[in-house]
Amino acid sequence: MLETERLIMRPFIESDVDEIFAMRSDEDIMRFIREPQGRKESFDWIKLVSAHWNTDKLGFCAVIEKNANKFLGWCGIWRLKETGEMEIGYAIDKAYWGKGFATEAAEKFMRYAFEQLNAEKLVAVARPENTASRRVMEKLGMKFVKTGTFYSQTLVQYSISKSEWEKRRQHQF
Repeated sequence: MLETERLIMRPFIESDVDEIFAMRSDEDIMRFIREPQGRKESFDWIKLVSAHWNTDKLGFCAVIEKNANKFLGWCGIWRLKETGEMEIGYAIDKAYWGKGFATEAAEKFMRYAFEQLNAEKLVAVARPENTASRRVMEKLGMKFVKTGTFYSQTLVQYSISKSEWEKRRQHQF
């Protein structure tokens, strides 16, 4: 579906349930997302985040490291429940934290949202204490907007407009 120098982002397949379950049941990975979940919830989550690809071109994908063909986590575009805005989301298995995979995958999905979906703005949310996720948002060029209630939690919200993204891309080349 989407590809970078190191990554392939593809639709989830049935065998990904084991990887998703391993991540979604890991307290370290889930501590900033939600309570750890069981296998059935992991399967249901894959169905949910895959259901809108055909209709809305939105959802989450498996993030695969090309060289080793290793499942690293997930990334994608979703509608923020409270506002309907396009939200970028990501989670990487803790064995691969600190290697830039979340930023690399999210940058590709930002490009997809702005160029293919004609998004005018993208947002992202995280728990205030999740400094790693906030750092990814900042690396993406997103700016802090506010602290609010999203997904029944107190989260920080960041955003970037299409024009800000385009200016940032011009300065990168």
